[in-house]
Amino acid sequence: MSADLITRRFRLPDLIDIGKPVWVFDQHGHIQEGDPLQNMGSKWTYRSGLSALAQRMADGLDVRLETPISHLQQRVAGWNLFDGSGQLISDFAQVLITIPASQTVDLIEASQIANGQKKSICALLRLASYNPLISVMLGYHPTPQPRPYYALVNTDKAHAISWLAWEHEKAPERVPEHAGLLLAQMSPHYSREHWQAPNDVVISEVANLVAALLGEPLTTPVFTDTYHWRHALPVEKANAQLLNALTLPLGLAFCGDAFVGGRVHLALENGAAVALQLISR
Repeated sequence: MSADLITRRFRLPDLIDIGKPVWVFDQHGHIQEGDPLQNMGSKWTYRSGLSALAQRMADGLDVRLETPISHLQQRVAGWNLFDGSGQLISDFAQVLITIPASQTVDLIEASQIANGQKKSICALLRLASYNPLISVMLGYHPTPQPRPYYALVNTDKAHAISWLAWEHEKAPERVPEHAGLLLAQMSPHYSREHWQAPNDVVISEVANLVAALLGEPLTTPVFTDTYHWRHALPVEKANAQLLNALTLPLGLAFCGDAFVGGRVHLALENGAAVALQLISR
């Protein structure tokens, strides 16, 4: 189902199947070929980036940006949604919540829900937990040497780098001519230890770690950036079936990676399934 959603219903002209495979490495930096069966599958992405999927899904919808919701208020038939200043945004017959589970707990605790359901909802949501992740972008000119893979993944979870991708291998349009972009996703342990570290310190350390892993004399990056993902990867999942069985009669439902793990296609499939449950009531 998830592949059909991406390749048919939400298909875009810049959807591409990455040609090269993913290889693996261990804590000692030994690189070898990845699982041939996994690499046989399609590796979908978009030339313009994964945000293209969200933009395509939003076609024809009333999407309101920069409108944070502070709390919900249950009505006899539906819900009122309020912004951070306490102003009513609008009323809705049903609500589907997709934000990370820990943020959802804060939202539900601030909301007005009848029949003492709030405590049970939050207890089920708290079963989900996340690992943090620091993402580091390293731009090089000239392009780093070609590789037989487009990404590396750490299989023993004992290296400071969890994932390293050659973004220019996904789509050359993502970088200037003769340039290359490496994207390092750091391990949970490294990310926690360096969460408050200055960006220049993290960038310098990660650039050295990348060069050591590849055994390649990379030049000083000409472009760098970092992003801290506090709720990056679910490590413990909540039970969507139990939670939604409790809340669907209220016109309220929950979906997302907190219930299926940190994969885009699984979260998309889960969202579509829960949405159908909600609107069919």
